[in-house]
Amino acid sequence: MLSARTSVGHTARHRAAGVEAIVVDSGSHGAGATRFWVGASTLGALGSPARGIRPLDIDSRGRANLGDPVDVGPNPMFLAVSPATGVLGVAHELADGRVSTWTIEEDTLAAFGRPGGTGAADPCHVAFAESGNLLFAANYSGGRLSAHPVGPDVAADAALAVDFTGTGPNASRQEAPHPHQAVIDAPRGRLLVPDLGTDRVRVLGLAGLPAALDHDDSADIVLHAGAGPRHLVVSGDLAITANELDRTASVIDLGEGREAAWFPISDDVEPRGLGCSAIHLTSTGIALIGDRDADALRALRFDAHARTLELVATVPTGGRHPRDLELTHDERFAVVADQGSDSIAVIALDGGVPTHVVATLETPAPACLARVP
Repeated sequence: MLSARTSVGHTARHRAAGVEAIVVDSGSHGAGATRFWVGASTLGALGSPARGIRPLDIDSRGRANLGDPVDVGPNPMFLAVSPATGVLGVAHELADGRVSTWTIEEDTLAAFGRPGGTGAADPCHVAFAESGNLLFAANYSGGRLSAHPVGPDVAADAALAVDFTGTGPNASRQEAPHPHQAVIDAPRGRLLVPDLGTDRVRVLGLAGLPAALDHDDSADIVLHAGAGPRHLVVSGDLAITANELDRTASVIDLGEGREAAWFPISDDVEPRGLGCSAIHLTSTGIALIGDRDADALRALRFDAHARTLELVATVPTGGRHPRDLELTHDERFAVVADQGSDSIAVIALDGGVPTHVVATLETPAPACLARVP
């Protein structure tokens, strides 16, 4: 259980001249605040070992408050909150992959179902079915998408699984399938799974649930060679992928099942093999993409009619290895998890376009930001 919330270091730190330092305010959780839960690495492979996940509140003025860590098990790297039930799902990124579910009551967590195995290595992303009764896990090293029952005191062992096959042209990174995310495509009754290892967005049918997950390789969406799709967002009949390996973003026609175009996110840094991480699309049509080569947040204007993406802003986060990002409910701020520097950056948005870092919070190895609906 959490004690009363306390700030780490008590204040946000200056990161550059002219950047406003915002006090971490113990009263910022309340009306108008956006609550996140911060997933983190407990293993210390990148960043300092964390002691668990922790709540984070950002209010409408950008004031931030970090709560105390809660132990939910080893290496809780990715989190998701079900919009239908409010249950928290956790991916434990381990060689023996695990998922777990929790109920949230303010600053406390309680086990909901019993932890379960994915049957594959390194689950790096989880997403709930619309009903909240299933949790999907993308197992990066295991090349598997697994589905897990969610219920009070129910064991979360994988009930269904799809194992992918194939490779890509990058011999060191695409030697096997590497599913990196699971996204519900509700209008078409599908699950979209970006597969970094094979340059595909895997398409799984949901009509057969809970008895079956339908997958046919011929339904997958093929991206250009060496792209390495990591994460995606759905916008109507289109999707945008953040491609880790070649530093591009692709526009996908979901109706036709094809890549319509792709665009570089920038050409101002020397690639370090890290590239794009997370992606979010603002209500104003700005695609925000984490760039781990530049340690920056990129903003690309999305023209759905023309199916184009144009770089309009770059804001360095002041940290290292921006692995994940999220938006506050009012879209006044983007929040970026810089795992390599043990920090979270709060970045002001103007019409969806990032302008500057307003606060930097210290916390060990932040890897994910799960927004509470």
